[in-house]
Amino acid sequence: MANVKKSGVSIRRVARSDIDTVLAIDRKISGEQGLVTYRDMVTADLGGPLDLSFVAEANGQVVGFIWCRLAYVGIPIIEVALTHMMVVDPDYQGQGIAGKLVNALLDYCQAEEIETVRMVVGERNTRLQHFFERLGFHRSALINYTKTFEN
Repeated sequence: MANVKKSGVSIRRVARSDIDTVLAIDRKISGEQGLVTYRDMVTADLGGPLDLSFVAEANGQVVGFIWCRLAYVGIPIIEVALTHMMVVDPDYQGQGIAGKLVNALLDYCQAEEIETVRMVVGERNTRLQHFFERLGFHRSALINYTKTFEN
């Protein structure tokens, strides 16, 4: 594990030039295929006007990211900062980087008067659920239903 002092980690808005590094971190954790693709990142207009994503840097390299986007959802329609993914390089986990990423997002949303931030967490991922609860999030009343089609 690479040891960085919390003061040695900086958080900044994501840039399109970060895509390859972000994908490499995802593949490091998720395996050869990864959970997201270059096309996913470009299609989501990473770094564009609706993008609310951030990266964490330590020792001059990207070591984590939170992929978030402004969306308009629900009935009635509300403005929501919707987080798609948060990943910290395994070599840097357990050092408060994920919390710094979430707090940067929350600070940004509050400054921009975005009133709702939504984190999507797997039902069985209790570790991540507890992490968000410690940061002041609560389980919403929404239930997600999905239908998939085989191609």
